[in-house]
Order: sequence, then structure tokens, then C-alpha cells
Amino acid sequence: MIVLAYFDWFGTAEELKEFDEQVKAACAEIDGVEEKGRYGPHNRKYHWVRIFETEKYPLGIDSKMPPRDYKKLTHWVTEILSGPVDLD
Repeated sequence: MIVLAYFDWFGTAEELKEFDEQVKAACAEIDGVEEKGRYGPHNRKYHWVRIFETEKYPLGIDSKMPPRDYKKLTHWVTEILSGPVDLD
């Protein structure tokens, strides 16, 4: 399954890079969760989308991350896509 995590970021570019590294490190500690990167969505209202590939949800990275700074990471919404679906 694919997990899309849309979020708004109001910290600095340096802080965003640090956040990226924290997410990557958290995913590296969990079997079956692969972080695919941070992308800029052109069809959503959010600043960024982070993409994960996994066989389970929830991902379990929350317990591996530092506390959320609500002034920097104001919104976080996930979209879960099951599949791939084989119709044959």
C-alpha cells in the first residue's frame, strides 16, 4: 500500500531538511516501511506530500519522532491507497 502524507510547513528550509532526516531515521527503524521522499503536490492545498510504501497502517513512526512543533508543522493529512489491485 501507498501512504501519502500531505502537510504544511512554516519552519525554515534548514528545519525542513532536519525534519526530513528525522522521518527517514524513524522509517529505518521500522520493518516494512519505506520512505519514498518529499514531493510538491500541484493538485492539493498543502505545501508538501511525503510518500511511504508499506504493508501496514498505521506506519508507527510517530513514536520514533520528536514532539511535533505546531507552529512549523501546522497540518498533516494522510491518504491511504491499497493495492496494487489486480483485476485479472
